[in-house]
Amino acid sequence: MFLSKLQSRFRISEENRYYLRDAFVFLLTISVAVTLSETFIFRSDDEVPFTAKIDTYLLLLIPFFILALMISYVYRNKRNLETGKIRSSIRYRLTLAFLFVALLPSLPIFILSSNLTGKLIEGFYRVDISNALKSAVVLISLEEKPAEANLFQKGNYLFNQIKNTPKDSYLIFRKAVELGFFDKEDYYLCYTDDSIVKFESRGLYKYINETEFTQVKDRQDVLEARLYREDLSYYFLMYPLIENVNLILGQRIHRGSETEVLNIVNATSTYNTVRIWKEKIPHSIRLTIGIFSFSMFFVAILFSFVFARKISRPIINLANATKKVSLGESDVKIEMSEDGEMGILIDSFNQMVADLKSKSEELMHTQRIAAWKEVAQRMAHEIKNPLTPIQLSAERIQRKFQNQNTENIASVIGDATETIIGQVRVLEHLVKEFTEFARMPVPVLINQNLNPILLEAVRLFQESTDIEFELKLSEALPELFIDKRLFLGVINNLLKNAVEAIQSESGSGEDVDLLTTKAKKIRLTARLQKKALRKSVIIEIEDSGPGLSSDLREKIFEPYFSTKENHGSGIGLAVVQKTIIDHHGHISVEDSKLGGCKFKIELPLG
Repeated sequence: MFLSKLQSRFRISEENRYYLRDAFVFLLTISVAVTLSETFIFRSDDEVPFTAKIDTYLLLLIPFFILALMISYVYRNKRNLETGKIRSSIRYRLTLAFLFVALLPSLPIFILSSNLTGKLIEGFYRVDISNALKSAVVLISLEEKPAEANLFQKGNYLFNQIKNTPKDSYLIFRKAVELGFFDKEDYYLCYTDDSIVKFESRGLYKYINETEFTQVKDRQDVLEARLYREDLSYYFLMYPLIENVNLILGQRIHRGSETEVLNIVNATSTYNTVRIWKEKIPHSIRLTIGIFSFSMFFVAILFSFVFARKISRPIINLANATKKVSLGESDVKIEMSEDGEMGILIDSFNQMVADLKSKSEELMHTQRIAAWKEVAQRMAHEIKNPLTPIQLSAERIQRKFQNQNTENIASVIGDATETIIGQVRVLEHLVKEFTEFARMPVPVLINQNLNPILLEAVRLFQESTDIEFELKLSEALPELFIDKRLFLGVINNLLKNAVEAIQSESGSGEDVDLLTTKAKKIRLTARLQKKALRKSVIIEIEDSGPGLSSDLREKIFEPYFSTKENHGSGIGLAVVQKTIIDHHGHISVEDSKLGGCKFKIELPLG
């Protein structure tokens, strides 16, 4: 009880369920586009910024989403053909049309605008001195090589002398003096403990503290740095002695050309900064274009669904109303909510249904009068037959009494009264059949399986005849709303007629050619039929009997019409047709491939 209340409270309409499925498809395609991009495109470069990735995501997202919508449309269109619903079919066709019109032309524009914009901006930052700056940097590096090698040699020697006594500042000072670090102005020595200068040969530590040291290629435990100023330039080596204790050695470079070297270094640094911005600016613009394109993509999807819904709603309402009319409903009317051509179409449909209802009522009245006229004529004909012997018997008795001849009077009266009583019973039987036909019971329709009813009917005749029964019953038949008692009578009546037709042909007494003798066979088929607007169950009963001519097939369901010469009241098939109509179905007769008749019953689902 609680679950049912909860489900009814949070029940999602069929319309919103379609939108939720579309949103799920959209999120799924986003995840697929991102996953494929990260797996196959950006896997070799972990430094690609998000601004450079978003355009790639979009380039994969748009075609994947359109492909997903196409697959979804094909699948749902197939489901609609099975279920008879056309809502999704029309709406998805319109949605795909809007998406193709809105997105496909914008895709190449997005690609071209993204690439061309990046190339144009890169053109503004294309500097012709890049090769010159590279050459200048190489020359500066070559000029620094001798100083670097000399300082590295002296530094390694000093480090090897003092590494066992890193806290002995006097020993460090004495060894530095021996190496000539204080004889020339070209060298620099500094001893620090916890970043505090214990002693230095020149006041350069304030500049060194702002300089970034990097690792020397050949020595993992030695760091190097360069200081470029207008008045001096130095090359430094830092030797870590113990934790927080460092020895910094330096040698002056580029004496007399410090300003020129500083200009080259600054120009190179500025150029590298410009090059970085040259790479970043196109990415930022691509990000802007990507966000704009994604927004347009999202807006296109949103408006495509809104417009598709607005356009398809009257078409769907019209199709559903048409389906109701095809199923026999006459009180169908579409509320006017549209203008223009669609409004005219809806108004014409409502007028057509109203005219159809009026003409249908007139036709039914005419048919009812004609049917009862036909019944009255046939009843008069059937009643006339027993009235003649009754009249003759009564006149015979009357003549016997008028002649005053009592000879054989008892025998005459007995024969006449017996004839009268027999013919009165015939009249009583005719009146009883007519009464039963006029007041046929109203069917009680219950949702149930059809196959057990068909098998039960066949079982009655299989055991009492030598006729072969071929059954082709689909196991996937849905349940139908039927009255088992009445419908079992329909199948029994049709099978009984098929059996009698086969037996009448085999027992006709005519010469039979054994080579052309047909097998005695009855075929019973039950299958599901799917059409665009409805699903129905088709039941076919075929026999190998003599069949019916076209003129007889037109009268076969009329009351009191029978093809049986010696017996049959002609009520059976009329009752069959009435029962099928009460089940909202249709019955027809046609030729069978077995050689006889094929009765075809169509019962709609729902």
